[in-house]
Amino acid sequence: MQAYKKPLMTIHPGDWYFGDDFAKLHTILGSCVAITVWHPSLRIGGMCHYLLSRPSAAHLKISREIKNDFRYASLVLKEMKKTMIYYGKMQDYQIGLFGGGDMFPTSNLPSIGAENIAYAKRWLQQENLQSIKTDVGGSISRSLMLIVPTGEIQMKHYVMNQCD
Repeated sequence: MQAYKKPLMTIHPGDWYFGDDFAKLHTILGSCVAITVWHPSLRIGGMCHYLLSRPSAAHLKISREIKNDFRYASLVLKEMKKTMIYYGKMQDYQIGLFGGGDMFPTSNLPSIGAENIAYAKRWLQQENLQSIKTDVGGSISRSLMLIVPTGEIQMKHYVMNQCD
């Protein structure tokens, strides 16, 4: 087994990582979505954490000018796919889909979490991939950990603050 250089990497909103330099990848999710990928024979994996499914027209121009702006699923999943393909076939990866909680369940506004989940599911279908572990939606936040050497997923749920 390879010695890992660092024990933990926290994936913040708009971040992603793929590799084996860290033993654990961790993030906290509300309406954001995280997708985990793990290759069982190579024992390499990654995680992305996106805020919104795609940028608006105005934000798209800004996103193109900002290097490594991965707040949007449409941008980060494209980059993640390139890296996955570099190491192996897309179908060889075990995929996890997490998050998309409804931060304001009493609001009449469309749910950002539901839009984020829908985008991820469309992407998985388009890439002919299936999630082996899915924990999405609801009125909860999540703490998510991917253990890179084993592909194990650890998750904790938290009740979101309810507005009166």
